[in-house]
Formats: sequence, C-alpha cells, structure tokens
Amino acid sequence: MRIVDASLERLRLEMVRPLRTAAGVYAAREGFVVRLVDDAGRVGWGEAMPLAEFGTETPEACERVLTALLPALRDAAGPPLPGPWAEGGEERFPANHPAARHALEQACLDLLAQRRGLPLCQLLSSGARAEVLVNALLGAASPEDLAQEARRAVAEGYETLKLKVAGRPVEEDAARLAAVRGAAGAARVRIDANGGWTEPEAERALEVLGGEGVELCEQPVAAEALEALCRLAARAPCPLAADESLALPEAARKLLTSAPTVRVLVLKPMVLGGLLPTLALAREAARQGMAAYVTSSLDGVIARAGAAHLAAALPSGRYASGLGVGHLFRNEPDLHPFRPLRGRILLPRTPGQGVHS
Repeated sequence: MRIVDASLERLRLEMVRPLRTAAGVYAAREGFVVRLVDDAGRVGWGEAMPLAEFGTETPEACERVLTALLPALRDAAGPPLPGPWAEGGEERFPANHPAARHALEQACLDLLAQRRGLPLCQLLSSGARAEVLVNALLGAASPEDLAQEARRAVAEGYETLKLKVAGRPVEEDAARLAAVRGAAGAARVRIDANGGWTEPEAERALEVLGGEGVELCEQPVAAEALEALCRLAARAPCPLAADESLALPEAARKLLTSAPTVRVLVLKPMVLGGLLPTLALAREAARQGMAAYVTSSLDGVIARAGAAHLAAALPSGRYASGLGVGHLFRNEPDLHPFRPLRGRILLPRTPGQGVHS
C-alpha cells in the first residue's frame, strides 16, 4: 500500500452553549482534519483538536507540524506505524505534539484497517466488543434544570450520568448532585472536578459529595498534584480516577507504580498521542488491576469515531465512555454512526473506522 495524497483542512466546532469546566469556559473548538489516500483509492481520516489546557500542543504548533510532515507521507511505502501495525514503514510521528500525532496515526490506522478488511476496533484487538457504553454529560446549571436533564437522559437509555463539579461552593454542588441523584433512578452518577480543588478542599468535598450513589470522581486535584491524588484515593468514600494528570510526562508510570493509587484511568487519545499509545496504557493498567475508560477532549466526529473503536478494544468495558458529546456542537452532522442510541454506540462492521469527513 502506497500513500498517494495527503492533505490538511481546518475544523471549527461551535458550542451550542459555552461549556464551563474548572479549566475554563469553551465557546468553540479549533482543529484540523488529515486526509490520506492510498494507491487503491482508499481514504483514511484523522483529526487533531489541540487544546493546551488539556495537555496538548497549541493549535499553531499542531498546524506547523502537520504541514511539515504530510508531504513526507506522500509516496510512503506504507503507514508509518509501529510493531504489528507496520506495513513497510517505521513510526515517525511527533512525540511531543500529541494532537498532531493523533491525527496522523488515526488516518494511517483507518487506511490499514480498510486494507485488511477489518473494522478498526478489530484491528486494535481481536476481542473487541461490538458496542460501547456511553455516559450522558449533564450541562445545566441549576438543580431544577439538572434534574430535568437527568430524567431526559435516563429516558433516552443512558445508564451513567456525569456532572461537572468544583469552581463553586461545595454546598451548591451538593444541591446539584442531590437533584441529579433524585432523578437518576438506577443510573450511575459520576462527578468530575477537572482538578479544581486543593487537597483539603477535595477531602471536604468528597466527604460531602462522594457517598452512596456516586460511581467515581474524576481528577479531584490539579494534574501535577500526583501525591495528593494518591493520598486522597486511599481514603476517599468513592473511587478516584486520574484524567488531566495523564497528560504530564511520566505521570502514568508514577500512578501505575504508586501505592496507594487511583483505581481508574480516564483516557483521552487526543492528549495521549493517539489510539495505539492509549491502548498500550490501558493494557498495562489492566495488568496492574486498574480499570480504564475513554473520553473525548471535546473532539469532532472523526476523533470520536477512533475513540469509540478504541473503547471497544479496551481490556474491559465496565465503565461507560465519555463520547456522547455531539449534542454540545452546533455544527454536528445530522447523521453519523457514532451518535449514541439508548446510551450505546454500535460500532460499524465495515472495514476501517466507518466515518467520512
């Protein structure tokens, strides 16, 4: 297989309403789409959605690297992928530009899966599942609106609800969480602090919020506060999950070898540099007795398609993935196979990842 064309397009995703997290407020996402064509006419798609606050390079750096590297892929003997995914090439993606690396690797994997006649998830793992559980991200501000949103999500078939916390008094978060719990029925509820608490604040907040009915809490303290995260994990009333911390160099290794440590890893392929390094991390975590699930970093359909295939290939599908975010964007395509139905994404069985720009 030879790559005969490689091109780059800009991508802008407008939010329906600004999304507030402890890291900031986001009204739009800016990124890039990579398109590779091989000598058989197959097209592979990859997406880069850089966001420095999430741990990637800046959009300017991402565009600069992609513009420089794409010409070298033209006339390449095969996708420059590592190990068992290699076909005539050696990995030469930018290690310190995770969003750019994600886009290039995803497009190459899409081509390779098509060439081998496999859905992307089956290329990643022969034991991949056919569907992926997805959580519903609740975005309303008031307890009343949150309760209504939670009831609607449960009625649509979601079995896991996610609520952003931190950045406000814990009493307000307690009222918001109580409203969601009251409306959730048998659905699981997870909370996400996005690193918005100090260690003492997190300890108090988890005492108030982390009781019965909370599945887990994502990233209670700042990304760099790894020791505090591990100390909290030893005494928190609910499981803790590392998210933003994983973007830091060597953080994953420290979390995997620390005792005590978190019980769950939240995997963002865009931040971790692609589907393959993310899959390798999930497999290592499973060997250490830790769970993992995949979430979006507010990405577009192409990146979410790759993430869904990755989620199906993880060692375990116990936890719902955070990939049902299309409703947050004004310009989300009306029809595509990665829109959740009844709280699940049913993966296409066609070769490749099954999505087109």
